[in-house]
Amino acid sequence: MPKKEGQMIATTERGKVIGGSDIAAVMGLSRWKSPLKLWAEQTGKIEDSLSDFEAAEIGVELEDFVARKFERKTGLKVRRQPQEYKHRDHPYMVGHVDRLVLDGEGVLECKPTSGWNARQWEGDEIPVEFTLQTMWYLGLTGRKKGYIAVLIGGQRFLWKEIAFDRELFDRMVAAARHFMEEFVLKDQAPMAGPGDQETVGLVYPERGGVADLTPELEAEVEKLLDERAVGKGTLDETERKVDAAEARVKQILGESSSAETGRWSVSWRSQARKVADSAKMKAAGVFEEYSRTLESRVLRATERKGEPA
Repeated sequence: MPKKEGQMIATTERGKVIGGSDIAAVMGLSRWKSPLKLWAEQTGKIEDSLSDFEAAEIGVELEDFVARKFERKTGLKVRRQPQEYKHRDHPYMVGHVDRLVLDGEGVLECKPTSGWNARQWEGDEIPVEFTLQTMWYLGLTGRKKGYIAVLIGGQRFLWKEIAFDRELFDRMVAAARHFMEEFVLKDQAPMAGPGDQETVGLVYPERGGVADLTPELEAEVEKLLDERAVGKGTLDETERKVDAAEARVKQILGESSSAETGRWSVSWRSQARKVADSAKMKAAGVFEEYSRTLESRVLRATERKGEPA
């Protein structure tokens, strides 16, 4: 079974290459993985996040169907290409394309996706991660046209074409080189950003003691905690407004299940979900057997009023 970069690297020498599935994260443009998380995986600080192996396996198996559908829709012929492509100056920059187009100019990426993602493909839209991945392959193969064929929800097929952009590829190469040489090889973590709370907790397990802060780091921590305090206050106020708005809309709907306005469709329907009855489980003496303790580091900050800075 063919493997994409993420699968291959996870089982061989993860951290010594940057592939097409990594480049969006390298550039800080991935919705699924931050630069810090990618760095932590590549340096062995945390396990690779390709945990849903079955979904990945099904995706690879669907590539054949998507590729054949692309051939029928476009009249272009494609073939598998098991070769690993490498950047001539930076051999750790690699690519494994889904298919080569036999016109000698194109590469094809096959993307089975959930129906929930349909909006990401409307009109001329292409998710940025796939645009960058395809551009990466064009730069490494020396080809000029990238085709992305997508099967949405198993029911809708479409394909899109992008042209090679030398300037964009050069920026991608520069970003990949910086990431590898300044972060991975030096074992120096990129700065944490939004969505990195869990990753930071995994990379830095608690060892105890008090952090020894330099004056520069102390100033940065105080600035960040000030921003955090302001942000939490704004968030609390926003949550109150959201809560009040939802309560009033529900009040207007009353016993009705839905309503339509010129711009909105709104529903307020009952739904059931099963939850564990912890009281009965404890009474039956099985609560401890079927429960587990999840450990995480919790950040708390209290302003030290009246004390010298």
